[in-house]
Amino acid sequence: MKKEYSLKKLKPRPGTLKVDKEAAKVPISIRVDGAVLASLKSEAQRLGLPYQTYVGSLLHQYVGGDLIEKKTVEILKKLKAS
Repeated sequence: MKKEYSLKKLKPRPGTLKVDKEAAKVPISIRVDGAVLASLKSEAQRLGLPYQTYVGSLLHQYVGGDLIEKKTVEILKKLKAS
């Protein structure tokens, strides 16, 4: 493997750039409690992830129905036991 590579010979791809606008990352601004943010950052660090990636993952899981609240789990357990 070379120590250095020359990028002078690279050429741009022809045509227009195809980007799915729905899949693009959109910057947002939200306010969260400091303790919540600290917990999120701590958990992300434990998992070896950037905290924004971790927060995005949690939101994705929640919206997809893969992540539910503890209270919901308790209610479902009580309903099954009945």
